[in-house]
Amino acid sequence: MTKLNYNAMSDNDLLNYVKQHPEDNEAFYTYIDRKRAANPNPKPMSVEEAEVELQRRVSQHQAS
Repeated sequence: MTKLNYNAMSDNDLLNYVKQHPEDNEAFYTYIDRKRAANPNPKPMSVEEAEVELQRRVSQHQAS
């Protein structure tokens, strides 16, 4: 089996790969490391912000 080069994949391709291969821990950690590097100091959401975001995602999902 040929080892994939996760660093050569785009963020979107790597995310899709991780979704299709949840057992591939190396791919998952590569994706997470990449996302953390892009935003090293994320601001936590408040409960209110999380509720609004959850409602937005539910509405978006129901519209699809």
